[in-house]
Amino acid sequence: MHMISCSGYMPPEYINNGFISEKFDVFSLGVIIIKMMAGNTGHVSCFEMSPKEFIELVSKTWKEKMQAVSGYSSHEIYILQVRRCIEIALRCICKDRKERPNIEKIVHELEELEVETNKIALPFDRSKDLILKRSCATNDVAVEPAFELRFLFEPRKEVSCCLQLTNKTDGFLAFNIKVNKNKYRAQPSIGTMPPCSKCYVIVTLRPQGAAPPNMQCHDMLLVQSISISEQLASEDTQISYQEVFKTTLAEKVVDEVKLPIVYVPLLDG
Repeated sequence: MHMISCSGYMPPEYINNGFISEKFDVFSLGVIIIKMMAGNTGHVSCFEMSPKEFIELVSKTWKEKMQAVSGYSSHEIYILQVRRCIEIALRCICKDRKERPNIEKIVHELEELEVETNKIALPFDRSKDLILKRSCATNDVAVEPAFELRFLFEPRKEVSCCLQLTNKTDGFLAFNIKVNKNKYRAQPSIGTMPPCSKCYVIVTLRPQGAAPPNMQCHDMLLVQSISISEQLASEDTQISYQEVFKTTLAEKVVDEVKLPIVYVPLLDG
């Protein structure tokens, strides 16, 4: 693997010859990941040392960050994610564009990483009571991420992450996102899902003046879902959906999934 300086976002074939290929954006993605993982200034080390040395350096830095913050019981998971992301990023900035992975390959590797980390996370989350908490009518809606909602915390900056909801039933469901509205914003916060469909919710942490002590956040996000008729779903009015969740109906069961919210410290550059 031959890496080049990752101080810029443009690949060498474009800088030297003005050539644009499908691997142009892959190179830029690699630079972005490296800057996210190694900091705005620490990324220069990626071409001053071997890939193995750089991966070890970044992993060590992240591990020290995690250990300095109490409450992180799953360092192994975070470090695995760090190492895998850096490995992908270094391949993305290969001088030879033919050695760079395509977007499909990157997505596939990240999906495999998600499966692997979920398997590792299971015992940690059981020990900390972070396993999914649902009502008796479980499994109607699958929620990803499954164990916790993570925000890369920066003071005085708005940060967002994506929540994926999957309707696993052959009927219509209404969903409702409940979270502290003074600190978070969910878009959409309420709506319907057709049978066997997916819905993506953007959850945004509003700008906070400072991180909580020891980065310990005790906030929770609640995903509620309930079966509704196709007729109600076709009305497509939030007023109707809100009434469904406001009214307690003995014959209806509301599914609930609780996700702990976690703040991840930003690595200093």
